[in-house]
Amino acid sequence: MKKLILIFSIICSINLYADSFENAFNEELNGNVKIAAKLYLQSCNDGNSNACYHLGLLYTKGKGVRQNNKTANDFFTKACNNANPEACFNLGITYEDGRAVIKDKKKAAKFYETACDGGSADGCFYLGRMYLKGKIFKQDYKKIVELYTKSCDLKNSQSCYSLGLMYLQGEGVRQNKSTSKEFFGRACDSGNNKGCKQFRILSDAGIK
Repeated sequence: MKKLILIFSIICSINLYADSFENAFNEELNGNVKIAAKLYLQSCNDGNSNACYHLGLLYTKGKGVRQNNKTANDFFTKACNNANPEACFNLGITYEDGRAVIKDKKKAAKFYETACDGGSADGCFYLGRMYLKGKIFKQDYKKIVELYTKSCDLKNSQSCYSLGLMYLQGEGVRQNKSTSKEFFGRACDSGNNKGCKQFRILSDAGIK
């Protein structure tokens, strides 16, 4: 009996946990951002990493709250520590750009890596971009293709487009216009207009 009561209590707490975040998210969608911020805070304090992440975004943009990058970073950190990959990605941006912190590209790279490992398409793309620049890491095209491909698979259109360019120009990979066209097509499918343009150009040139 005690076991059943415990299970019921856990189920109820999970439902409340989810409902609290969903209520906040719906308020934000409806334009009630101040109300959303208060609800996100409650949900974040209850341990919902998505709520912490969204609250960090509000403080970054100054929506419903006074803009404050330091406070935003605190919420991103709390969310990242609770395995929220998009929060980790935002911390990468924070350290790469120096938003209320001292610029530290090595720290940024670590956060991008954590984000990518957690399934953040942007995290994979930004980490790949660092390998491309060759400043924090030695330039490594095999790693770049690996990261861009993972990001593209996660529907990041810029990664798909970048892969299209690499295969079109033979940059770090063997030139293959058919593969290039495939990636431009995937970029286009994800809403990248430049990808659509390149796909049409290759199609008109008879590339299959």
